[in-house]
Amino acid sequence: MADVVVVTGPPGSGKSAVGAALAGLLDPSVLLEADWFFGRWRRGAVDPWLPEAAVQTAPAGRAALAATVEFARSDAWVVYDGVLHREAARDLAARAADAGVAVHRAVLLPPVDVCLARVAARTGHGFDDPDATRAMHAQFAAEADHPADDGAANAALRDDGASPGDLAARVRDLVLAGSLQVPGTSASAPPVTVAP
Repeated sequence: MADVVVVTGPPGSGKSAVGAALAGLLDPSVLLEADWFFGRWRRGAVDPWLPEAAVQTAPAGRAALAATVEFARSDAWVVYDGVLHREAARDLAARAADAGVAVHRAVLLPPVDVCLARVAARTGHGFDDPDATRAMHAQFAAEADHPADDGAANAALRDDGASPGDLAARVRDLVLAGSLQVPGTSASAPPVTVAP
């Protein structure tokens, strides 16, 4: 079995770039982009960041978490790129524990202005809501600033000046040190092979 590394944060935090770079550092690895699951709805789809989308986001989220655990069963590192708040990370950790898989959670949290600028500059991406970006940033900041009852890691990577590759290397090093492990799972990762 291998481990799951969640790369999360608000929109515009760099999840996709850092997640892809991290998957490139781990061997073997799978990159699971949570947005794919939320984007499966067609007719009647509600933007997943809206409260009224819960009836659609709940099954999409469960499917993403189930796929994450299944890929981890294949002895590959799984990098989960998506918005995953602390409570959902606990749910993933519980599912993963049943499979003997450890979960690590890296929160990318550059300043809100950086996130807003990145969201505004995106092309070909369905999300461009500055109010929702601010709200999600505030949620992640509150999680990072307040300890969890179960000892969950609260450290957020707040450096907005590092390249995605540098941040991915920092995340990898923190994972290997056990600094980002979500409580309730035990480390089971294979030795890291740095991909060429």
